[in-house]
Amino acid sequence: MKDIIINQPHLQSFSQKCGSAFMSVLSWVLWLYFLWPLFTLGAWLMGLKSLSDEIRWFGGYKTLLELLQLYGEIVAIIAGIWLFWTLYLSWLHASVAPKRTAPVTDQQLAVAFKVDEALVLTARASKKVTVHFDNHAVITEIDS
Repeated sequence: MKDIIINQPHLQSFSQKCGSAFMSVLSWVLWLYFLWPLFTLGAWLMGLKSLSDEIRWFGGYKTLLELLQLYGEIVAIIAGIWLFWTLYLSWLHASVAPKRTAPVTDQQLAVAFKVDEALVLTARASKKVTVHFDNHAVITEIDS
């Protein structure tokens, strides 16, 4: 299945790369933030002195368990909001009809993909087509 995916990060724009990196960092920071109480509890149970002092300073493991319960409620609320938003958007997109666009001609396809128009016609007539790409995601050959 991995053969089907074309992994070409150099085709992404700068803003797409920045957005992807930002979302990745934000996700890891949130994971670490929400899992920090579990790390602290585990370290306290294993006898690490610095984290043991931190637990005693903030009221012991009972306070930590209360915080874990609060974190669980926050995650459940976020998941509920996300689920509601997903269902709302799917309902909204289902109710909005897509705009009709003008059909693309074979000549426009040939120009867009930088291939011969005769190749486009033979590919359209074939039931099975194999498209070969180079390292820069440019079509090199079409086998019908």
